[in-house]
Amino acid sequence: MKRIISVGFFMIFSIAILNAQTINDAIKMLSYGKNISAKAQLQKLYEANDKDETVVYWLGQSMIAVDDVSNAKAFYQKALSNGLNLPLIWIGIAHTELLEGGNWEAAREKFEQAITFTTETRGRNKGKPSVAVLNAIGRANCMGHLMLDGSSKFGNMDYAIEKLKLASTIDITNSESFIYMGLCYRKMGGEFGGEAQKAYMEANNRNPLNPVANYLIGKIYLSQLNKPFMEQYFNAALAIDVAFAPVYLDFYNYYSNREVNIAKDYIEKYLQFADKDCNNDYFYADYLFRAGNYQASLNKAKELENTECKARVPILFAYNFDRLNDSLKAKANIEKFFSTIAPDKILVSDYEIAFKVFARFQGFEKQSVCYANKVIELDTLKNTKLQYLSQVSELYEKAKMYLEQIKILDQIVVVRGTKTEYDFYKITSTSYNSGNFDTTILLAKDYIINFPAKPQGYDFYVKSAKKIDTSNVTGLYFEAISKQIEYYLTDTVKYKQSLVNNYYIQMAYYNDTKKDYVRAIEVCDKILILVPGEPQTVKIRESLVKNSGRRQ
Repeated sequence: MKRIISVGFFMIFSIAILNAQTINDAIKMLSYGKNISAKAQLQKLYEANDKDETVVYWLGQSMIAVDDVSNAKAFYQKALSNGLNLPLIWIGIAHTELLEGGNWEAAREKFEQAITFTTETRGRNKGKPSVAVLNAIGRANCMGHLMLDGSSKFGNMDYAIEKLKLASTIDITNSESFIYMGLCYRKMGGEFGGEAQKAYMEANNRNPLNPVANYLIGKIYLSQLNKPFMEQYFNAALAIDVAFAPVYLDFYNYYSNREVNIAKDYIEKYLQFADKDCNNDYFYADYLFRAGNYQASLNKAKELENTECKARVPILFAYNFDRLNDSLKAKANIEKFFSTIAPDKILVSDYEIAFKVFARFQGFEKQSVCYANKVIELDTLKNTKLQYLSQVSELYEKAKMYLEQIKILDQIVVVRGTKTEYDFYKITSTSYNSGNFDTTILLAKDYIINFPAKPQGYDFYVKSAKKIDTSNVTGLYFEAISKQIEYYLTDTVKYKQSLVNNYYIQMAYYNDTKKDYVRAIEVCDKILILVPGEPQTVKIRESLVKNSGRRQ
């Protein structure tokens, strides 16, 4: 009897070990981006035992990984209805609700309930919750549809990091907490990149055989366009496991717009190690486009129109038609793409091509700017923001939409953090073009204050004043001319004729408007100093003297 019990126990124990290893294999597949394979393996485990909380949780996570959030939510709720009222299921439901834009406090209640439920009440772990639960909470806040980038905007990062730090102290061999922690820091913005890297480095220390941490450090440097360090950490990930496919895809994306021959090697490596699905066919069609094989890319894209990867086919068509100089077809496909794609599936590059194409069509300026604004909003690089703001400014200028252009020019100054002499010139000249001459005068005065040695501020002051005071009777034009004379006097040789012209305007104002012949004579004398004996000016002076005498 004892022998039978021992054998039976051994069999049960072996099955438990095998099951755990299989779950771990599926989790590893998820971390490697092999979401379809992971989901298939977890489905088999679920069919063998649909009451296993861990299997159910990870099967739901695999659904999220393949962008099937609604079914993941339904799956978790079904498990709950079937009696699996357990912490990981609660967390899974909260995760899907957050992805759907649900209330954070409602999710937090589920998280806290899971923590309380799993907190030990006795033994050496008394008062400590489950590490698996804490990690799942971290994952629910930092990981969205794109499983390794953490870019989706949902969750509470401070809360998640607090729980992940707790998990890391309960189990000092646990590396997953630091992976999720790094993703949370990345979601908090570029200024937390250093904290993210520290977290990934600690994950490396705890589990040096997992390539994910090196890969994620490489992605930090990729976002900074720091090629040497990007390559260092990407290659470190491949040194651990040459089959870690996400590295090859990021290498491909980096080189696709730089060196297409190098990109080709990386996309082929990616296809070798990644899941076999239509998404990979899309990436290859994208490579064909970048290699200049436009018709081959279009043919490959057409093959995808009847697959589950059809959503992005129109934007690939748009890229190819744009390169083939068929802007009408490119525009039509962009319109189709944006009318059918889910907002959270749109990439920065999609907005870039949309702006590029729509900017060619008169009357679509506002739509074009909407696309550019999305690039400016989503791209973290300051130079990219400035590049697109500059292009939007040019678009508005071409369409003579000057008031809109001024707003963009002001935004450029804010993004850059400094206001150059060119900024003063461009904003002032655009204001003048808009016909808002009162505002232009204010801008011109500011221009003069900041750059008194530059002539353009004085020019805009005079031109705007003349537009308002066309008959030179209010004194506004006179004031502007007088200010410009001050500038011209800094170089009487260079600005001799300009000084003469302005003095004539001053003289006319004193004579015609103010009837101040004495002042008019004084100005006339200044002209004669510049052009001694000039006959016309001499006659004008004689007339002024007579008028002055009569008045006296």
